[in-house]
Amino acid sequence: MKKKIIPIILIVIFSTLLWVYVSFSGDYTINLRLPIEFKNIPEGYALSSYSATTVSLGIKGQGWQLAQHTVGRNPKFYIYCKGKRKHQTVSIRNELENNPWISSTLQIVETSPQTVSFTIEQVRSKKVEVIPIVTFNFKPGYGLVSNIKVEPDSIVVIGPKSKVKNISLVKTELRVFEGLDDSVSEVINLEKIPFINYNVDKCKITLDVQKIVDKTLENVPVQTVGVPANEQLVLTPNKIRVVLRGGIKILSKLNENDIKAYVNFVQALRDTVGAIEPKVKIPPKTKLVDIKPKRLDYIIKRY
Repeated sequence: MKKKIIPIILIVIFSTLLWVYVSFSGDYTINLRLPIEFKNIPEGYALSSYSATTVSLGIKGQGWQLAQHTVGRNPKFYIYCKGKRKHQTVSIRNELENNPWISSTLQIVETSPQTVSFTIEQVRSKKVEVIPIVTFNFKPGYGLVSNIKVEPDSIVVIGPKSKVKNISLVKTELRVFEGLDDSVSEVINLEKIPFINYNVDKCKITLDVQKIVDKTLENVPVQTVGVPANEQLVLTPNKIRVVLRGGIKILSKLNENDIKAYVNFVQALRDTVGAIEPKVKIPPKTKLVDIKPKRLDYIIKRY
């Protein structure tokens, strides 16, 4: 039985190969859709527009020839720039000679489009701001304690001068953060702009997320400013309680000396109710929640 199987297998293989050979010896027509690649662009110039990004070719030839030029390959259709003329139009059939992968034994029966127009311009560059496109939310009790940090915060855009002229910023791709309860840093791609290149294509964004708490500073001294040399502004009381809100790591480092509270002598001169409101300067990344007392009694002494 085994002696019969081997000849049968050989016959089947031979028959299959013969069928393939006969089949592929016939003429076929296929349609290829090829991406266009522009070549020979002069140094210092760049594409700023084109009428098509792909070319469709109807190709006729023997099956073997078609398979040889297409199977397992991803060919492109090359269009060559002619000099530094801004606006150019080329015939697809005239560009066939610039695509040596298309054998002379193959017949091009159809092209679509028949012509391709494109524009080249001198290259320009400039520095623009990077804008992070980020959405986020937090777990209860947490929040963002500073602006989103972007590194680098600006990049150089490079491309045709008419395009570069109209670019004032570059955005990142959208990134979504859910349920944040700690700071995060992540590298994000920059959003692509047609015909434009960047000196870098990624940036790092950092969100400073902390637990949001309140902190009370009980004895913040209130200073008097703008008081003439022969006068004195006496405040009652001369210390206030300040309540700040912010990230727990930020507030834990603060004390009364980090808060600047003051009243101006002019406030007392303009006052009509017998008490003046202190002004408070607080550290960055914090929010003023409350001060007590909100108004201070005062006496003006003259010498």
